[in-house]
Amino acid sequence: MKQAVKRNLFLFVPAKMVAVLGSSIYGFAIGLYILEQTGSSLNFAITLLMSALPRVLLSPVAGALADRYDRKKIIIFSDFGCAIWLGIILVLFTFVTQDIWLLYIASAILTTLNTFYSNAVTSTIFNMVGPDNIQKAMSLNQSAASMSAILGPVLGGAFFGFMPITTFMAINIAAFSISGILSLFIRYNLFAEKKDLTERTGFFQDLKEGFIYVRNEPFIKHLIFFAIWLNFWFTAFPVALPYLVLVVRNMPSYQLGIIEGSFSVGTLLMALILSVRPEIKKKEFAILSGITGMSIALILMGLPSLPVASGIPNTAIFIYLIALVLISSSLSMVINMPIFVLLQKKTPDELRGRVMSLLETGASGMTPVGLILFGVLFEILPAWMLMAISGAAILLLVTYHVWKKTFSRYLREDSVPAQSGL
Repeated sequence: MKQAVKRNLFLFVPAKMVAVLGSSIYGFAIGLYILEQTGSSLNFAITLLMSALPRVLLSPVAGALADRYDRKKIIIFSDFGCAIWLGIILVLFTFVTQDIWLLYIASAILTTLNTFYSNAVTSTIFNMVGPDNIQKAMSLNQSAASMSAILGPVLGGAFFGFMPITTFMAINIAAFSISGILSLFIRYNLFAEKKDLTERTGFFQDLKEGFIYVRNEPFIKHLIFFAIWLNFWFTAFPVALPYLVLVVRNMPSYQLGIIEGSFSVGTLLMALILSVRPEIKKKEFAILSGITGMSIALILMGLPSLPVASGIPNTAIFIYLIALVLISSSLSMVINMPIFVLLQKKTPDELRGRVMSLLETGASGMTPVGLILFGVLFEILPAWMLMAISGAAILLLVTYHVWKKTFSRYLREDSVPAQSGL
């Protein structure tokens, strides 16, 4: 069994790394291409919206399918589906039209397929490695994703000036194909219990059961509402950073690539640290202090757009933004890792896909609204003002929960074996 686990990890890590690397290079290049062609933060925000809205709408469906069918088949179908779809877009973009709307449609369909892929992967990690290796697998999973996300913006920014956008499409097609081939040999169901098909209910009943389970779990329900507020205000970051770097400060695209890549550096370093440390015990302190630190970093990120900062050299701004992004990404791992490990261990396998998908839907539910709203507002209001408002709104939420001690009450339940183990 140990050899099977090692073999799974040996194949899973490069499969995940290649898939994320291809998508990261392609996604970064597409964003730059649209921003360069239109010069509008709103159009750039629409691109982000097309990469977020399908995930929000379809995550519950993807979770129900992951619990209902063979997750390995879903993963393989999604990988090869992305490769085929992007191949179609490549042909259309080369020989038919190069209108921006085609790239919007491409992003929406890719995100749709990736939603089914990511949910199937997330809900089957426990089955792939078992309870004794879950934290190691999660750390390696995050490290592979972070390493690819580090290289993606750097390579995308470096190659964007002299490579056509169709080349980036071809790179991503190859990445999806390699990931799909490697996934063919992974035993994703190594520790899975055999599903009883005789008791299978209807698809919509499956969806309903997932909602009922989450509704009856105070920790998960509270976590979803908490995440809705946070993610709405944090959507200021992905819109603000390119706009601040490329438009306000007029810095080169490769510097934006390095800054965005540093987010994955911080995530990678913290994932490696957490992989060799015992599980975080003071969950309330870790989560609330991490969110506080990220909100302060969000406020500080808007300072380079102040009129008084116009005389500061872009080199100093470049280093300043890298430092803030490194801090933010490290704190995000401190927040997310203990929650994710807890949910993986305590959620029943037959419900894991639906629980993870509903949590993701709640966490990203307000993202499309935030992307459009901030895309418009950044063309009207100063960046520093919007970043200050966003950070302050998050700090108010943290202050409220510290004062009411609501979050700590739910976190204490994770050590008490309730109906769901939370």
